[in-house]
Amino acid sequence: MIEYEVDIRTADGEMDTFIVRPQRGLPHPAIVMLMDAAGVRESVRDIARRIATSGYAVFLPNLYYRIARGFVAGPLHSHPDAEPNMQRVMQHRSSVGHAEVIRDVGTLLRHIEANPIARRGKIGTVGYCMSGAYVVTTAASHAGRIACGASFYGTRLMEDRPDAPWRRLGEVRAELYFAFAETDFYVPLAEVEAFNERLSGAPFTSTVELFPGTGHGFAFPDSSHYDKPAAERHFEAMLDLFRRCL
Repeated sequence: MIEYEVDIRTADGEMDTFIVRPQRGLPHPAIVMLMDAAGVRESVRDIARRIATSGYAVFLPNLYYRIARGFVAGPLHSHPDAEPNMQRVMQHRSSVGHAEVIRDVGTLLRHIEANPIARRGKIGTVGYCMSGAYVVTTAASHAGRIACGASFYGTRLMEDRPDAPWRRLGEVRAELYFAFAETDFYVPLAEVEAFNERLSGAPFTSTVELFPGTGHGFAFPDSSHYDKPAAERHFEAMLDLFRRCL
């Protein structure tokens, strides 16, 4: 595998972006991987590396670049520094929203289209936690360029605001997969059911999967809710989607 970081110029600054790809077989189908609220840390890079081993060029931007380069939250659960670390996460989380991420992904798509490591045409996305919602809004805003996306325990999908993901489902032209934890403080089952109902009337192919016995963050080894079987299933479902669509 080959991995490195590049700075991608945006309208708001330099977006530090981790890239990983197989050494041979250029060009590769491209995946835009969107981080969770805790930032681009080693456990997130490891997921990008795992995706890349299946033959993809993975582009993982730091969405917090406007206020911090290489931000990593630190321990968030059952740790003496959990509270100040969470406060830092919330401060950084407030620096981005749908509008910013849509612009950033648009810039990244242009970078990918000009990058010889990436195959031209269809692009896939994957997002976790806060970025599970961005999978929807970036697919809507970049319809025709994003072919598919996977959202894992996405938060704020049903927010009551004009740019909320559920309001933009009619604009999506990609196949989307949604996975949720059975017990999730951030995404209760009532919200999952409401979102699934909205999906039933959307004009694209979608799948919703509930992971029994899991909590928020089950795919990350550094999460207090890490669940290895569920994490393996998350890779299986995601890579199956990418194989079908890309």
